[in-house]
Amino acid sequence: MKYQSLIQICEYLQSKKFISHIKRTGDNLFKICFDGDETLFFDMDKTSSNIHKNAAFVESKTYKAPFDVVLAKRFVKSKILKIAVPQNNRILSLRAELSAGYKRLVSEIHFEFTGRFTNVIITDEAGVILEALRHFDNDFRSIRVGKKLIPLPPREIKEQKAARIEDFSAFFEAEFKSLNERKITSLRNVKLARIEKKTEALSQSLKELPSAAELLRQAELFSLRADLLKENLYKIKDYERHISLISRTGERVEFDIQDPPKIALSQLYAEAKRLRNKSANLHLEEQNLKSKLEFYESLCELIQNAQSEQELEILLPRKRIVQERRKEGEGEQDVQNFYLGDFKISVGKNERGNIRLLKNSGKEDFWFHLKDIPSAHVIVKTNKQNLSEEAVQMAAKICVNFSVKESGKYLVDYTKRRNVKINEGAFVNYINFKTISVLKPQ
Repeated sequence: MKYQSLIQICEYLQSKKFISHIKRTGDNLFKICFDGDETLFFDMDKTSSNIHKNAAFVESKTYKAPFDVVLAKRFVKSKILKIAVPQNNRILSLRAELSAGYKRLVSEIHFEFTGRFTNVIITDEAGVILEALRHFDNDFRSIRVGKKLIPLPPREIKEQKAARIEDFSAFFEAEFKSLNERKITSLRNVKLARIEKKTEALSQSLKELPSAAELLRQAELFSLRADLLKENLYKIKDYERHISLISRTGERVEFDIQDPPKIALSQLYAEAKRLRNKSANLHLEEQNLKSKLEFYESLCELIQNAQSEQELEILLPRKRIVQERRKEGEGEQDVQNFYLGDFKISVGKNERGNIRLLKNSGKEDFWFHLKDIPSAHVIVKTNKQNLSEEAVQMAAKICVNFSVKESGKYLVDYTKRRNVKINEGAFVNYINFKTISVLKPQ
């Protein structure tokens, strides 16, 4: 963020009277609605901070940390008292007041666009820190709750002269476009690399699958060894671990066992049974691997066509978030879950997944399916919220991309689950539905 641009933005915002709403919508991203009619995003990333507009923003996560609680309590529906940029500092300070009856609550929020020390700090009227996006201590400053905020001293700022901003709306949109193109390219490459690793591993597993005939051959060998051991078990001592026997064909067969002969015999029969079962179910294992590969192919296509950082995080969250959800029991082999704010969007990866979604969904959940075409089933859990337009768009897009390969325009029907009647398996009839059109790009 350029200092000269920040001064002009400050002058522009000084005409605003109140903050209708403010919240954190990304780890370092803040959404602020001024006067009920203008929404700006403050991106407080250490390497690429800026202030921008994003009309297509999709909220993908709800933040409830102590910082977010203080932010809402102090600034939602507050009156703006002062907006200023300290001299020779890339900081935008906003002073606001909340009045509730006889109580008057004055607070300040400082957006510090200061490189590696970029931060958002909330203080009370006396300048005592109430919360901060990032807490730290160094030789000059201590950003800790309860400490007095030490203002940054003026510094010499060296930057090229910034042009006069004539159209702030166009400026904020251009800032987003520039920032988004850089971020989304980098993040998309990271996500695609993760998927490539998974698909390489799955392809290798598929390639290494043994043939059914080979498994049966191995099972027969284990069974023959077990039969030979069983025939001679009466003359083998319990303590013997190396056993040499002659088969009916006159061949000498050696046994090196770790357990007593009776236990070793059970293990040989068990292994023969396991191999026969694996041979019988080999087609299911192969089908499962192919199904996973098809899933990642569809996910890869969605990621390649994603238009925002938020959409990328919805489609493939960071590993830490994925691990947390697995601990909470969210991992299902036949169902994939996506999260858009408080909405949970689930898609069946195969027929088993579709059936599971239909059986386990509540009557107030929303169901999505391609019109007149066999497709994946998608269920959106709303947590008693009204279904947002963003959730409808994302669920429909997921339904299309996990159902068809060809590009084109597709119609997706959706309705509440209570309007869907299961005929058999994943075959259904439904009423009282709406339809949305989705374009699947080439």
